[in-house]
Amino acid sequence: MNEIRENPLDNRQKHLDVMCFPTLFPTGNFGADHSRAVKLSNAEYIKSRLLNVDSRYRKNPAYVFFLLWEKELRELKSGIYNTLRTTSQNMSAQAMLNMLNNADRKLEASLCTVLQSVRGTKQFWFKRKGDVDCMIREFGSPTFFCTFSCAEYESPDILEYLRKVNDVPDSYDNGRLCTEDPISVSRQFSHKFHEFFSIFIKKGQVLGQVDHFFWKKEYQQRGAPHYHVLLWIRDAPKMGQDKPEDVIAFIDRHITCHIPNHNTCPELHKTVMSKQLHKCSAYCKKKYKSGSHYFQRCKFGYPRPVTSKTTLKDVTKNLKAHQKIYDLKRHEAETRVNDYNPLLLLQWGANTSTEVEGIHYYFLSIKVWLN
Repeated sequence: MNEIRENPLDNRQKHLDVMCFPTLFPTGNFGADHSRAVKLSNAEYIKSRLLNVDSRYRKNPAYVFFLLWEKELRELKSGIYNTLRTTSQNMSAQAMLNMLNNADRKLEASLCTVLQSVRGTKQFWFKRKGDVDCMIREFGSPTFFCTFSCAEYESPDILEYLRKVNDVPDSYDNGRLCTEDPISVSRQFSHKFHEFFSIFIKKGQVLGQVDHFFWKKEYQQRGAPHYHVLLWIRDAPKMGQDKPEDVIAFIDRHITCHIPNHNTCPELHKTVMSKQLHKCSAYCKKKYKSGSHYFQRCKFGYPRPVTSKTTLKDVTKNLKAHQKIYDLKRHEAETRVNDYNPLLLLQWGANTSTEVEGIHYYFLSIKVWLN
């Protein structure tokens, strides 16, 4: 077999995308460095490719990660430049390299700012955690902690959008549609969430008048997106400050784990049974040690206890154990039902979780937002 030897490409040279992806740029033109009458920023170019009517670009995983790699390189360069510019000394790039080679501690202490703009790094989320902590100190503990999942295989609006932007045969099933175009799934899911949040949570005030909020978009291991949301509700009773009966009445008014009657509420019953039942797996089963013995327990607390009415627990004891500080009224058949708000669940059409957090969240903010 003949051996072909060629010098590797320099990742700093122009037209790198055109040379690396000839099937996407068969004419050798119109890459990121192509001369255009209207100059595009890097962000505008990436959007034009991923949202192009020609879906080849966003459906090519190697090209998508190439764009991500270039984006992170630019963010690293920007972080290094800012570090050089903000140091007390007039430092050159060569001087910085010398300090790195010599493991200079003073420089090492300031390097955390280099990665602060790179999404996903510890420094990036440390800054966001600081934002949440500032909100908690300023506005008090959040009232609700909500989660909204995607259920992309069963979402009519997402599937309709995928067929609209992709020229695919009618024989394509939902799984193949979502697998081949995850970028469009994530984009449409974000549009859906923002509209839902605006209409039902902010304007509709289903959970009360929202004074402040904070959300974070995450992806499950299989790639499905979901949102975590913190809500500060005006005039909501606070645990440890207001009367327990007022707190319980507030919880019962907005949250339930009840399985509705299939005759009187057929749609809600179907949604609860298909979307809200928790099934333990290797993901949620964690090992714990008690004395010299090990045992497994669901980290989400399922199955949850049966109670005849909603009760508040001992706050101090349960905060130390990182457990919920209240138990909803729950029958034996409802021990695996995820807490939900009926109206939000019906309108969202996928798994939701609505929990009253109170001061409980403050002690778990690092775990929730940095994991």
